[in-house]
Amino acid sequence: KQWYQRRVRGTHSLQAGLTSLVEKAPKVIGKPNRFIFDILEEEYGKIDKEQTLMIGDSYETDMKFGFNCGVSTALVLTGNAKKEDVESFERKPDFVLDDISEIL
Repeated sequence: KQWYQRRVRGTHSLQAGLTSLVEKAPKVIGKPNRFIFDILEEEYGKIDKEQTLMIGDSYETDMKFGFNCGVSTALVLTGNAKKEDVESFERKPDFVLDDISEIL
């Protein structure tokens, strides 16, 4: 993969360095910020939150994105989260799935 195709984890330290350098607060547009959700609503109209499910394998990005957008959440345990981790989460996902086939 090219460098620009790789996923960069832990970008908060890069963000902090740039913030310090330019002396301006950044506008974060990635998950868990709801910016993308708002853009989708602007482009396609009001999203029915009661009919929307955020499915993801990361609590810190995907589930918190769902919480921030006011939609139901489903954590799939194929990513960073383990079943035993769920008990320690400050807010529980609506559904916890071993894999995506459970909802197909």
